[in-house]
Amino acid sequence: MNADAPTPSVPEVPEAERRLLAGVERRIARAMLVLGVAGAAGFWLWRGGAWAAGFTAGAVLSAINFVWLKNAVNVLSNAVSPEQHGPKRGVSGTVARFVLRYALIGAAGYVIFGSSALSLEAFFAGLFVAIGAILAEAAYEIYRGFRDS
Repeated sequence: MNADAPTPSVPEVPEAERRLLAGVERRIARAMLVLGVAGAAGFWLWRGGAWAAGFTAGAVLSAINFVWLKNAVNVLSNAVSPEQHGPKRGVSGTVARFVLRYALIGAAGYVIFGSSALSLEAFFAGLFVAIGAILAEAAYEIYRGFRDS
């Protein structure tokens, strides 16, 4: 790249939006906890302990997957633009953890499928806890956008 080339300007984010975005990770983590506990309780009441345990295992892996994915995005964005994100960190380790994440989910599913102790269906339902939390955050931000306008 040409050192003399002008760097593209980044538009300023309004202060109200910065405050809203500052709490995104905390709200998503809280929503994952609420969905995980509510889902486990619901499965316990509806189908029993094996389903609640399967859902809990899936929800825990979903939360771990979310944290690892968030860290991978941070590392990869740092590798692309270190001047905006601080010093570079190892990208190869991030890619290895990216692959490990799905191997871990597959191994957990295999163990659950091989044993009758936990419900595989509830495990797969638990894997969607992070997606549910992200959708809840999106709904919250849409609500805030309409409320504040």
